[in-house]
Amino acid sequence: MQLAVSIKNLLIFLIGVQGFLMLVDELIFHRRRGLGTFERWGHVADTSTFLLALLVPAFFPLTEPYRWLYIGLALGSSLIITKDEAIHNRACGPAEQWCHAMLFILHGAILLAVYMLWQLEPGASLLKSLPLAVFCWGLYQHFYWNVYERHHLGTKTSHQQ
Repeated sequence: MQLAVSIKNLLIFLIGVQGFLMLVDELIFHRRRGLGTFERWGHVADTSTFLLALLVPAFFPLTEPYRWLYIGLALGSSLIITKDEAIHNRACGPAEQWCHAMLFILHGAILLAVYMLWQLEPGASLLKSLPLAVFCWGLYQHFYWNVYERHHLGTKTSHQQ
C-alpha cells in the first residue's frame, strides 16, 4: 500500500510539472509564434491519443487483454507526439525546443506511472480523474486554435500552413 501512495504522489508531481510546462508552451511560445493548421489539429490529436490510453485504466479491469491494449495505446501516443518535430526544428527557438523535450519525457513517465498505479490500486480515483482533465485540455486546444483563433482573430500562421 505504501508503494501505491508513493506512485500516486509521483504521478501528481509529474502531472503538475507537465501542466505547468504545457501552460508555458501554450501561453508563451504558441501564442507568440502562432500555430499553422498541422500543429493546430496535431496538438488535438496528441491529446486525443493520450486520452485514449488513459481511458483504459480508468474504465477497464486489469486483465491481460486490457493490459496489452494500454501498452499499445501508450506506445502509440508516445510516437504520435513526435510528429511535429520537423516543424518545431524550423519554427521554435531553443527555449521552446527544451520545453518540448521535457514534455516528451514527462509524457512517457506519466504513462508509466499510470500503468504502475493501475497495477497497485486499480480503483484509484486519480486514474478516473486524469482522463477528465486531459479531455478538458483537448477541448480547450480544439476550440481555441481551431474555432476561436482561426475564425475570430485570423491565425498567426507559422511556416507549416
